[in-house]
Amino acid sequence: MKPSLKRKIGESLAGYLYVGPAAIVLGLFSIFPVGYAFYVSLHQWGIRRGAFVGFDNYRRAFSDPEFGRSMAATLYYVIGTVPVSVFLGLIVANLLAQRIRARAFYRTMYFLPYVTSVVAAAAVWTLVFYPASSERGLANAVMTWLGLPPQFWVEESQGVVQLIGSHFHLRVPDWAAGPSLALVCVIIFSIWSSFGFDVVVLLAGLTSVPKEIYEAAALDGATGWHRLRYITIPLISPTLFFLMIISTIRAFRVFGQIYIMASKDPLRSADNVTMYIYRYFREEPGYGSAVAMILFGIILLVTLVQMRLIGPRVHY
Repeated sequence: MKPSLKRKIGESLAGYLYVGPAAIVLGLFSIFPVGYAFYVSLHQWGIRRGAFVGFDNYRRAFSDPEFGRSMAATLYYVIGTVPVSVFLGLIVANLLAQRIRARAFYRTMYFLPYVTSVVAAAAVWTLVFYPASSERGLANAVMTWLGLPPQFWVEESQGVVQLIGSHFHLRVPDWAAGPSLALVCVIIFSIWSSFGFDVVVLLAGLTSVPKEIYEAAALDGATGWHRLRYITIPLISPTLFFLMIISTIRAFRVFGQIYIMASKDPLRSADNVTMYIYRYFREEPGYGSAVAMILFGIILLVTLVQMRLIGPRVHY
C-alpha cells in the first residue's frame, strides 16, 4: 500500500472515530425516534401494535376540520410572535449597545423572562387576563379605565377582528374573524417571554460590528436610520437569519403557555397543532404520530423556504 493512501485511510479513520460518539447519540435520540414515529403512524396503534393502515391516519388528519383549525391557530401564532419578537429585540438590542448607565442590569432584566419557568409565568399572566366574570384582573382594570367594556380574555373564543367590529357595530364575516382573543393573550405572553433571548443574541451580533464603520458613516453625514438600514442590518444579517429560523421552529412547537393560559377556552380556539397532538396521542398513538409527522414536514418545508428566500440575502 502506498504511503499516501495509507495516510489518507488513517486520517479518515481518525475522523470517523472523532465524530462516532456524536453520530451515535444523534442516531439514538434524533434519527431513530423520527423513524420509529413514522413507523407508528402507519399503524392503528394502541397499548400494543395494531393493524397496518398505511396512510389512513394522514388522510384522516387532512380531512379533519379540527386539525385545520389547529393549523390556522398555529399560523396565527407564528406570524404574531416571530416578526414582532425579532423586531422588538432589534430595537432594544440597538439601545443597549449604546453607552448607557446600568447596561448590565437592563440586559439581565430583559433576559430574565426567557429563563423564567413558562408554567409559572403563564400562570401569573393568566391572573392578569382574568375574565370579565371576575372582579380581578389588570387587563380589565385598564379596559375600564379607558372606558372600554371588559373582556373574557383567555376564555374568549371569538376573533379579535369580530370583537372590534362588534364594538363599532360592524358585521365581520367568519373568514376575516382573525385569531381568537384567547390566542392573542397567549401571543402577548410569548412575545414578553421570548424576545429577551432575541435581545441577547442580537446584542452579541451588534457588538461584533466594528465601531470604525459607524464613525466613517457619521463623518459622511449618515443619519441614525441610514446607519441602521445600510450598516447594522446587513452586518448582523447572519444573526437575524439564525433568529428567524430558530424562532419559527420554536413557535411551531409551542405547548406550555397554550396549555396553561387557554385551557378554559370552551371552543379551544387557541389550541395549536401541538395541543392537537397531545389530545389524541394518549388514546390513539398511531394517529397522533401521523399528525406529529405532518408537523415535522411543515416545519422542514418552512425552514427550507426561509433558507431559500432569506439565505441569499445574508451578508457573511
